[in-house]
Amino acid sequence: MVATVHVPISPAVLDWLVDRSGKDPAEFSNRYARWGAWLSGEAAPTMRQAQQLARTAGVPFGYLLLERPPALELPVPDFREGHAGDLQDPSSDLLAVVHQSIRRQDWYRDYAKDTGLREVDVVGSARDLTPDRAAADMRQQLEFEVSDRRGTWNDVRKHLLRAFEGLGGLTVATSMVENNTHRLLDPDEFRGFCLVDEVAPLVFVNTNQTLNGQIFTLGHEFAHVWLGRSGISLEDPKWEPQGEIERWCNAVASEFLVPGSDIVTQASRVADRPLPEQLDALASRYRCGTLVVLQALRRHDLRRFRDFDVTYDQEVKRLRELADERTSGGGDFYANQPFRIGERFSRAIVSDALSGRTPLSDAIRLTSLRSLSSFDAYATRMGIA
Repeated sequence: MVATVHVPISPAVLDWLVDRSGKDPAEFSNRYARWGAWLSGEAAPTMRQAQQLARTAGVPFGYLLLERPPALELPVPDFREGHAGDLQDPSSDLLAVVHQSIRRQDWYRDYAKDTGLREVDVVGSARDLTPDRAAADMRQQLEFEVSDRRGTWNDVRKHLLRAFEGLGGLTVATSMVENNTHRLLDPDEFRGFCLVDEVAPLVFVNTNQTLNGQIFTLGHEFAHVWLGRSGISLEDPKWEPQGEIERWCNAVASEFLVPGSDIVTQASRVADRPLPEQLDALASRYRCGTLVVLQALRRHDLRRFRDFDVTYDQEVKRLRELADERTSGGGDFYANQPFRIGERFSRAIVSDALSGRTPLSDAIRLTSLRSLSSFDAYATRMGIA
């Protein structure tokens, strides 16, 4: 008879696992009959129970063997100012998507060098530029002049993702970890991040926010690429960052979406309308959010505000009410995957795997697909098989 293996876990680590899971502590005491004995150190969970705890908290099993909870650090600079008290310890979901993105970037960097792909010229190209000049260059490089903007806000998001990839960059736009609908990303923890690299710059957008928010996030993260500085962000058009880098990137994103030289003329054409109608008309022109337009009106002194914060909050409320009236489905899994993984990366790794240079097991893992059949189906939908 094989003896049952138990895994002693310190009470401090057990408490930390509960916090990491985000679940009610009562769920653990209800699920595990001897939870109280584990916390007191009188008993220890079995190997199977310990593995369940690690999966529930989303942490490596080895962390359970430590005497004290580990100090988890992000592998890239954290620019989420104003939230340090709540967000010093990154969630397992944030860590998961950052590390997955780093693995993809590492693979693509080697692929790019092996296949002779050139460096991406825009990386760090705006280090010495003002926000206005940097935004102008971004609009030109990404073919996003005001006269170029067409279609729906979703069309705009797709254009920006594909335009950046057209310059040689990588993009990821997803709301979850690994296609796991039970691990949704928290937009109050982060909106996006950028991993700067001369060959494989990567921009990640948390799509668990409005389309307008995603478009602003893209502008902000592109600014990080042009500046040549990696980092994780929690950008907001209303928020005035204290740090120089985030302040610069926010200014670039705002000017990128709403050029000052254009809105000065356009605002006068709708000045006689009620403010919500002004904002909707201008947002339609620029294909961005009304909150970005509202900030631009104040920034260029195109409208007097008795209390800007109150006006801003009223617009936020109006947008939420409009959003509550709309519903949307989940869409086609394989149609969404190129954006969740990135089209440039997808085509590179699928082609490399089918040619035999990259092991299929590595390709399946890096694309977050669960089986060879799903990988083959994805390759077919990409037109590569």
